Amino acid sequence: MTDTAGLYPGDTGELGLDTRRALVQLLKGPLITADKHPEVWRTVIRDEKVLRSRLADVFLDLVVDEDELLAFTRPADTGDHKTPRVLRTQRLTFMDTVMILALRHRLLRAQPGERVIVGFDEVGEQLEVYRAATSTDPAGFRKRVNSSWTKLKEYSLLVPTTTEGRMEVSPVLRQLFDADQVAAVEAEFRSILEENPR
Repeated sequence: MTDTAGLYPGDTGELGLDTRRALVQLLKGPLITADKHPEVWRTVIRDEKVLRSRLADVFLDLVVDEDELLAFTRPADTGDHKTPRVLRTQRLTFMDTVMILALRHRLLRAQPGERVIVGFDEVGEQLEVYRAATSTDPAGFRKRVNSSWTKLKEYSLLVPTTTEGRMEVSPVLRQLFDADQVAAVEAEFRSILEENPR
């Protein structure tokens, strides 16, 4: 962390310019990766302690995965304390959620350090089992799958590769959804499928 005597008139901050930039990037989200944000990543690693403290001041946890070379923030578990939400939340559709679950399962089947690369068609085909629960119209269903695919790219959960049409599943999905959360959602979706058999 670089000492600073004020970066601009009236500045009472205590952090250096690079550390402030890293803090802002962590707050903006959705995640920082060594590949996409090399300078910010180096700052997060260097100043992890002070960044973790500043984020805790606003009820956020800093998650740093040095194996996967990524960092992000999430709401801290504050127990019974009622705390304001700092991070923007985005409601997921049914299709968004089943796509995330499908991608997370692919990550779980991969070997440590192995990149998981997927294409739109193969993921869409995998999700066909849910079509009866959302629509019997194949074109409409495909449109919803495409909308979710686009959304996950915007959230950096699907990352472009050098091969056109192929995306890498971000390893951050392992951190965002733990085994208990996945099991609970899958149980709910199994119930939906049983109520809406093809």
